[in-house]
Amino acid sequence: MKKQTKQLISKLMVLLLFVAGVFTMTYPFYVNELNNFLDQKRMESSLKKNQAEYEAERQRMREENEQFKNSGMYPGADPFNEEEAQTVSEEYYQQHMIGKVNIPKLALEIPLFDTTNNELLEIGATVLQGTSYPVGGGSTHSVISAHRGLPQRELFTHLPKLTIGDIFLLEVLDEILAYKVREIEVVEPHETSSLKIIAEKDLVTLVTCTPYMINSHRLLVTGERIPYSPEIQIEKDKGNQARKLKQWLIILSVVLLVLLILIVFAVLVRNYRRRKKTRDLIFTIKNGTATQLFGLYNYAGKKPKLRNKKLYQESINSESQLIFNNIPMDSYTIKLEEEWLIRVKLSSKKLVIVKKVNHRVVQLEQKGKELVLVIK
Repeated sequence: MKKQTKQLISKLMVLLLFVAGVFTMTYPFYVNELNNFLDQKRMESSLKKNQAEYEAERQRMREENEQFKNSGMYPGADPFNEEEAQTVSEEYYQQHMIGKVNIPKLALEIPLFDTTNNELLEIGATVLQGTSYPVGGGSTHSVISAHRGLPQRELFTHLPKLTIGDIFLLEVLDEILAYKVREIEVVEPHETSSLKIIAEKDLVTLVTCTPYMINSHRLLVTGERIPYSPEIQIEKDKGNQARKLKQWLIILSVVLLVLLILIVFAVLVRNYRRRKKTRDLIFTIKNGTATQLFGLYNYAGKKPKLRNKKLYQESINSESQLIFNNIPMDSYTIKLEEEWLIRVKLSSKKLVIVKKVNHRVVQLEQKGKELVLVIK
Protein backbone atom coordinates (compact mmCIF):
# COMPACT_ATOMS: atom_id res chain seq x y z
CA MET A 1 0.00 0.00 0.00
CA LYS A 2 1.40 3.38 -0.97
CA LYS A 3 2.41 5.88 1.68
CA GLN A 4 -0.23 8.43 0.62
CA THR A 5 -3.00 5.82 0.90
CA LYS A 6 -1.79 4.82 4.35
CA GLN A 7 -1.76 8.47 5.43
CA LEU A 8 -5.31 8.97 4.16
CA ILE A 9 -6.56 5.87 5.98
CA SER A 10 -4.80 6.99 9.16
CA LYS A 11 -6.34 10.46 9.00
CA LEU A 12 -9.79 9.06 8.26
CA MET A 13 -9.50 6.70 11.24
CA VAL A 14 -8.57 9.63 13.50
CA LEU A 15 -11.51 11.61 12.11
CA LEU A 16 -13.83 8.64 12.65
CA LEU A 17 -12.68 8.18 16.26
CA PHE A 18 -13.11 11.90 16.90
CA VAL A 19 -16.63 11.88 15.43
CA ALA A 20 -17.58 8.78 17.43
CA GLY A 21 -16.28 10.39 20.63
CA VAL A 22 -18.11 13.67 20.04
CA PHE A 23 -21.41 12.01 19.20
CA THR A 24 -21.10 9.63 22.16
CA MET A 25 -20.47 12.47 24.62
CA THR A 26 -23.24 14.67 23.22
CA TYR A 27 -25.75 11.84 22.63
CA PRO A 28 -28.08 12.71 25.56
CA PHE A 29 -28.26 16.34 24.46
CA TYR A 30 -29.10 16.03 20.79
CA VAL A 31 -31.23 12.89 21.15
CA ASN A 32 -33.27 14.51 23.93
CA GLU A 33 -33.90 17.61 21.84
CA LEU A 34 -34.73 15.56 18.76
CA ASN A 35 -37.20 13.46 20.77
CA ASN A 36 -38.59 16.63 22.34
CA PHE A 37 -39.19 18.07 18.88
CA LEU A 38 -40.88 14.84 17.72
CA ASP A 39 -42.96 14.67 20.91
CA GLN A 40 -44.24 18.21 20.31
CA LYS A 41 -45.40 17.17 16.84
CA ARG A 42 -46.95 14.01 18.27
CA MET A 43 -48.84 16.03 20.91
CA GLU A 44 -50.08 18.52 18.34
CA SER A 45 -51.41 15.66 16.22
CA SER A 46 -52.84 13.51 19.01
CA LEU A 47 -54.62 16.27 20.91
CA LYS A 48 -56.66 17.53 17.96
CA LYS A 49 -60.17 16.53 19.03
CA ASN A 50 -63.48 18.33 18.88
CA GLN A 51 -65.05 19.86 21.99
CA ALA A 52 -67.70 17.12 22.28
CA GLU A 53 -64.97 14.43 22.44
CA TYR A 54 -63.09 16.40 25.10
CA GLU A 55 -66.21 16.88 27.19
CA ALA A 56 -67.21 13.20 26.99
CA GLU A 57 -63.72 12.10 28.09
CA ARG A 58 -63.62 14.70 30.87
CA GLN A 59 -67.01 13.55 32.16
CA ARG A 60 -65.85 9.92 32.24
CA MET A 61 -62.77 10.87 34.27
CA ARG A 62 -64.77 12.99 36.71
CA GLU A 63 -67.13 10.08 37.34
CA GLU A 64 -64.18 7.85 38.20
CA ASN A 65 -62.78 10.59 40.43
CA GLU A 66 -66.10 10.62 42.32
CA GLN A 67 -65.58 6.96 43.13
CA PHE A 68 -62.15 7.73 44.62
CA LYS A 69 -63.70 10.62 46.54
CA ASN A 70 -66.21 8.29 48.14
CA SER A 71 -64.09 5.19 48.69
CA GLY A 72 -60.57 6.64 48.89
CA MET A 73 -57.53 6.20 46.65
CA TYR A 74 -55.50 3.04 46.32
CA PRO A 75 -52.32 3.97 44.42
CA GLY A 76 -51.06 1.12 42.28
CA ALA A 77 -47.68 -0.55 42.57
CA ASP A 78 -44.51 1.50 42.31
CA PRO A 79 -44.37 2.51 38.62
CA PHE A 80 -40.60 2.23 38.29
CA ASN A 81 -39.28 -1.29 37.77
CA GLU A 82 -36.49 -2.99 35.87
CA GLU A 83 -38.70 -4.59 33.21
CA GLU A 84 -37.81 -3.69 29.64
CA ALA A 85 -40.37 -1.67 27.70
CA GLN A 86 -41.96 -3.35 24.69
CA THR A 87 -42.46 -1.76 21.29
CA VAL A 88 -45.97 -0.37 20.81
CA SER A 89 -47.67 1.36 17.91
CA GLU A 90 -48.12 5.08 17.35
CA GLU A 91 -51.86 4.46 17.59
CA TYR A 92 -51.34 3.15 21.14
CA TYR A 93 -49.59 6.37 22.16
CA GLN A 94 -52.33 8.50 20.67
CA GLN A 95 -55.04 6.42 22.30
CA HIS A 96 -53.67 7.04 25.79
CA MET A 97 -52.40 10.62 25.44
CA ILE A 98 -54.61 13.09 27.34
CA GLY A 99 -52.44 16.20 27.49
CA LYS A 100 -49.13 17.70 28.59
CA VAL A 101 -47.11 18.45 31.70
CA ASN A 102 -45.50 21.89 31.51
CA ILE A 103 -42.99 23.13 34.10
CA PRO A 104 -41.97 26.72 33.19
CA LYS A 105 -39.03 26.87 35.60
CA LEU A 106 -37.46 23.83 33.91
CA ALA A 107 -38.48 24.88 30.36
CA LEU A 108 -40.07 21.43 30.15
CA GLU A 109 -43.12 20.17 28.30
CA ILE A 110 -43.75 16.42 27.95
CA PRO A 111 -46.71 14.19 26.96
CA LEU A 112 -49.16 13.04 29.62
CA PHE A 113 -50.83 9.62 29.38
CA ASP A 114 -53.89 8.28 31.20
CA THR A 115 -52.30 5.07 32.47
CA THR A 116 -48.93 3.88 33.73
CA ASN A 117 -46.77 1.19 32.14
CA ASN A 118 -43.15 0.83 31.04
CA GLU A 119 -43.96 1.60 27.42
CA LEU A 120 -45.56 4.99 28.15
CA LEU A 121 -43.03 5.88 30.84
CA GLU A 122 -40.32 5.69 28.15
CA ILE A 123 -41.66 8.78 26.37
CA GLY A 124 -43.64 10.84 28.87
CA ALA A 125 -45.47 11.24 32.17
CA THR A 126 -48.27 8.92 33.24
CA VAL A 127 -51.23 8.99 35.65
CA LEU A 128 -50.70 6.34 38.32
CA GLN A 129 -53.50 3.79 38.49
CA GLY A 130 -55.69 4.08 41.57
CA THR A 131 -55.35 7.88 41.79
CA SER A 132 -57.54 10.71 40.50
CA TYR A 133 -57.47 11.77 36.88
CA PRO A 134 -55.98 15.29 36.48
CA VAL A 135 -59.15 17.09 35.42
CA GLY A 136 -59.46 19.35 38.45
CA GLY A 137 -62.11 19.57 41.11
CA GLY A 138 -62.22 19.45 44.89
CA SER A 139 -61.29 16.30 46.81
CA THR A 140 -59.02 14.97 44.06
CA HIS A 141 -55.39 13.92 44.13
CA SER A 142 -53.72 12.87 40.90
CA VAL A 143 -50.30 11.21 40.99
CA ILE A 144 -48.19 11.69 37.86
CA SER A 145 -44.97 9.73 37.40
CA ALA A 146 -42.08 10.07 34.96
CA HIS A 147 -38.55 8.72 34.67
CA ARG A 148 -35.40 10.57 35.59
CA GLY A 149 -32.04 10.09 33.93
CA LEU A 150 -33.04 8.42 30.67
CA PRO A 151 -30.28 9.02 28.09
CA GLN A 152 -32.76 9.72 25.29
CA ARG A 153 -35.26 11.97 27.12
CA GLU A 154 -35.08 14.57 29.87
CA LEU A 155 -38.57 13.97 31.38
CA PHE A 156 -38.35 14.57 35.19
CA THR A 157 -34.52 14.58 35.34
CA HIS A 158 -34.45 18.10 36.79
CA LEU A 159 -37.56 17.82 38.99
CA PRO A 160 -35.44 18.28 42.19
CA LYS A 161 -34.82 21.88 41.09
CA LEU A 162 -38.42 22.75 41.96
CA THR A 163 -38.93 24.52 45.29
CA ILE A 164 -41.93 25.47 47.40
CA GLY A 165 -43.98 28.09 45.57
CA ASP A 166 -42.94 27.08 42.04
CA ILE A 167 -45.62 26.53 39.40
CA PHE A 168 -46.34 23.56 37.17
CA LEU A 169 -49.12 23.21 34.63
CA LEU A 170 -51.25 20.40 33.27
CA GLU A 171 -52.89 20.86 29.90
CA VAL A 172 -55.54 18.13 29.92
CA LEU A 173 -58.36 17.72 27.41
CA ASP A 174 -57.92 21.28 26.10
CA GLU A 175 -57.97 22.86 29.59
CA ILE A 176 -54.95 24.33 31.40
CA LEU A 177 -54.73 23.66 35.16
CA ALA A 178 -52.14 25.50 37.28
CA TYR A 179 -50.61 24.10 40.48
CA LYS A 180 -48.37 25.73 43.07
CA VAL A 181 -45.85 23.51 44.88
CA ARG A 182 -46.82 23.20 48.55
CA GLU A 183 -44.83 20.16 49.69
CA ILE A 184 -41.68 18.26 48.68
CA GLU A 185 -40.66 14.99 50.29
CA VAL A 186 -38.50 11.93 49.70
CA VAL A 187 -39.96 8.54 50.62
CA GLU A 188 -39.26 4.87 50.05
CA PRO A 189 -41.04 3.24 47.08
CA HIS A 190 -43.63 1.49 49.22
CA GLU A 191 -44.57 4.59 51.24
CA THR A 192 -47.84 6.02 49.87
CA SER A 193 -49.40 7.53 53.00
CA SER A 194 -49.05 11.08 51.67
CA LEU A 195 -50.81 10.15 48.42
CA LYS A 196 -54.33 10.62 49.75
CA ILE A 197 -57.32 12.82 49.07
CA ILE A 198 -57.76 15.89 51.26
CA ALA A 199 -61.31 17.18 51.48
CA GLU A 200 -62.03 20.00 49.00
CA LYS A 201 -58.38 20.19 47.92
CA ASP A 202 -57.37 19.83 44.27
CA LEU A 203 -53.88 18.25 44.46
CA VAL A 204 -51.39 16.82 41.99
CA THR A 205 -48.19 15.03 42.97
CA LEU A 206 -45.28 14.63 40.54
CA VAL A 207 -43.24 11.48 41.25
CA THR A 208 -39.79 10.39 40.08
CA CYS A 209 -36.81 8.35 41.28
CA THR A 210 -34.07 9.70 43.53
CA PRO A 211 -31.09 9.91 44.12
CA TYR A 212 -30.02 10.32 40.53
CA MET A 213 -29.02 7.00 38.93
CA ILE A 214 -29.39 5.17 42.29
CA ASN A 215 -33.20 5.31 42.37
CA SER A 216 -33.61 3.82 45.84
CA HIS A 217 -36.25 6.38 46.89
CA ARG A 218 -39.06 8.44 45.38
CA LEU A 219 -39.24 12.23 45.13
CA LEU A 220 -42.77 13.56 45.63
CA VAL A 221 -43.53 17.14 44.57
CA THR A 222 -47.10 18.05 45.49
CA GLY A 223 -48.90 21.11 44.15
CA GLU A 224 -52.26 22.65 44.97
CA ARG A 225 -54.55 24.10 42.31
CA ILE A 226 -54.48 27.87 41.82
CA PRO A 227 -56.19 30.09 39.23
CA TYR A 228 -54.53 30.18 35.80
CA SER A 229 -53.69 33.89 35.69
CA PRO A 230 -52.13 36.13 33.00
CA GLU A 231 -48.93 36.16 35.09
CA ILE A 232 -48.72 32.37 34.90
CA GLN A 233 -49.38 32.55 31.15
CA ILE A 234 -46.37 34.87 30.82
CA GLU A 235 -44.25 32.46 32.87
CA LYS A 236 -45.39 29.58 30.67
CA ASP A 237 -44.54 31.49 27.47
CA LYS A 238 -41.04 32.28 28.78
CA GLY A 239 -40.45 28.62 29.57
CA ASN A 240 -41.67 27.55 26.13
CA GLN A 241 -39.43 30.12 24.43
CA ALA A 242 -36.40 28.96 26.43
CA ARG A 243 -37.15 25.32 25.56
CA LYS A 244 -37.52 26.03 21.85
CA LEU A 245 -34.37 28.18 21.79
CA LYS A 246 -32.37 25.41 23.48
CA GLN A 247 -33.89 22.86 21.12
CA TRP A 248 -32.97 24.77 17.97
CA LEU A 249 -29.50 25.71 19.24
CA ILE A 250 -28.64 22.05 19.88
CA ILE A 251 -30.12 20.89 16.57
CA LEU A 252 -28.27 23.69 14.75
CA SER A 253 -25.03 22.77 16.54
CA VAL A 254 -25.38 19.15 15.46
CA VAL A 255 -26.09 20.19 11.86
CA LEU A 256 -23.04 22.49 11.83
CA LEU A 257 -20.90 19.74 13.36
CA VAL A 258 -22.01 17.29 10.67
CA LEU A 259 -21.27 19.87 7.96
CA LEU A 260 -17.83 20.51 9.47
CA ILE A 261 -17.10 16.78 9.51
CA LEU A 262 -18.20 16.45 5.89
CA ILE A 263 -16.00 19.40 4.91
CA VAL A 264 -12.96 17.90 6.67
CA PHE A 265 -13.66 14.55 5.02
CA ALA A 266 -14.00 16.21 1.61
CA VAL A 267 -10.74 18.15 2.10
CA LEU A 268 -8.87 14.98 3.10
CA VAL A 269 -10.14 13.08 0.08
CA ARG A 270 -9.54 16.04 -2.26
CA ASN A 271 -5.97 16.45 -1.02
CA TYR A 272 -5.39 12.72 -1.38
CA ARG A 273 -6.68 12.70 -4.94
CA ARG A 274 -4.71 15.84 -5.78
CA ARG A 275 -1.49 14.40 -4.38
CA LYS A 276 -1.90 11.25 -6.42
CA LYS A 277 -1.44 13.47 -9.46
CA THR A 278 2.15 14.39 -10.15
CA ARG A 279 4.03 16.87 -12.31
CA ASP A 280 7.44 18.48 -12.67
CA LEU A 281 8.41 21.61 -10.78
CA ILE A 282 10.77 23.68 -12.96
CA PHE A 283 12.77 26.86 -12.24
CA THR A 284 15.35 28.75 -14.29
CA ILE A 285 18.31 29.63 -12.04
CA LYS A 286 20.60 32.60 -12.56
CA ASN A 287 23.90 33.08 -10.72
CA GLY A 288 23.83 29.44 -9.61
CA THR A 289 26.43 26.71 -10.02
CA ALA A 290 26.17 23.08 -11.03
CA THR A 291 27.61 22.00 -7.68
CA GLN A 292 24.84 23.57 -5.66
CA LEU A 293 22.14 21.20 -4.35
CA PHE A 294 18.59 22.45 -3.93
CA GLY A 295 16.36 20.54 -1.48
CA LEU A 296 12.60 19.99 -1.54
CA TYR A 297 10.65 20.43 1.73
CA ASN A 298 7.06 20.71 2.89
CA TYR A 299 5.44 24.15 2.84
CA ALA A 300 6.64 25.02 6.35
CA GLY A 301 10.18 24.17 5.28
CA LYS A 302 10.79 21.85 8.23
CA LYS A 303 9.97 18.40 6.90
CA PRO A 304 12.13 17.16 3.99
CA LYS A 305 10.50 15.43 1.05
CA LEU A 306 12.11 12.06 0.57
CA ARG A 307 13.08 10.13 -2.50
CA ASN A 308 14.80 6.77 -2.09
CA LYS A 309 14.55 7.39 1.68
CA LYS A 310 16.76 10.49 1.42
CA LEU A 311 16.13 14.22 1.05
CA TYR A 312 15.07 14.87 -2.51
CA GLN A 313 17.75 17.17 -3.96
CA GLU A 314 18.46 18.37 -7.48
CA SER A 315 21.20 20.44 -9.10
CA ILE A 316 21.09 22.86 -12.03
CA ASN A 317 21.29 21.21 -15.45
CA SER A 318 23.19 22.43 -18.51
CA GLU A 319 20.24 24.64 -19.49
CA SER A 320 20.32 26.45 -16.14
CA GLN A 321 17.13 24.68 -15.12
CA LEU A 322 16.31 23.23 -11.72
CA ILE A 323 13.80 20.38 -12.19
CA PHE A 324 12.09 18.37 -9.47
CA ASN A 325 10.63 15.42 -11.36
CA ASN A 326 7.26 13.78 -10.88
CA ILE A 327 6.25 15.27 -7.51
CA PRO A 328 2.71 15.22 -6.07
CA MET A 329 0.40 18.23 -6.39
CA ASP A 330 1.08 19.97 -3.10
CA SER A 331 2.75 23.01 -1.53
CA TYR A 332 6.53 23.10 -1.16
CA THR A 333 9.53 25.07 0.03
CA ILE A 334 12.77 25.08 -1.99
CA LYS A 335 15.98 25.39 0.03
CA LEU A 336 19.60 26.01 -0.91
CA GLU A 337 21.56 24.42 1.89
CA GLU A 338 19.91 25.92 5.05
CA GLU A 339 18.39 28.98 3.38
CA TRP A 340 14.87 28.79 2.04
CA LEU A 341 14.36 30.45 -1.32
CA ILE A 342 10.72 30.22 -2.33
CA ARG A 343 7.42 28.66 -1.28
CA VAL A 344 5.09 27.49 -4.03
CA LYS A 345 1.90 25.53 -4.64
CA LEU A 346 1.37 23.22 -7.59
CA SER A 347 -2.01 23.91 -9.18
CA SER A 348 -4.15 21.38 -11.03
CA LYS A 349 -4.27 23.89 -13.88
CA LYS A 350 -0.59 23.25 -14.57
CA LEU A 351 0.37 26.48 -12.87
CA VAL A 352 2.92 27.13 -10.14
CA ILE A 353 1.48 29.55 -7.61
CA VAL A 354 4.16 31.53 -5.78
CA LYS A 355 3.29 31.96 -2.11
CA LYS A 356 6.42 33.55 -0.60
CA VAL A 357 9.90 34.60 -1.73
CA ASN A 358 12.94 35.08 0.50
CA HIS A 359 14.05 38.38 -0.99
CA ARG A 360 17.14 38.43 1.21
CA VAL A 361 18.78 35.64 -0.81
CA VAL A 362 16.87 35.42 -4.07
CA GLN A 363 15.00 37.56 -6.56
CA LEU A 364 12.03 36.25 -8.54
CA GLU A 365 11.49 37.09 -12.20
CA GLN A 366 8.42 35.74 -13.94
CA LYS A 367 8.36 35.44 -17.75
CA GLY A 368 4.92 34.11 -18.56
CA LYS A 369 4.76 30.67 -16.94
CA GLU A 370 8.54 30.55 -16.55
CA LEU A 371 9.87 31.16 -13.01
CA VAL A 372 13.38 32.65 -12.88
CA LEU A 373 15.25 32.69 -9.56
CA VAL A 374 18.20 35.06 -9.39
CA ILE A 375 20.57 34.05 -6.63
CA LYS A 376 22.00 37.09 -4.83
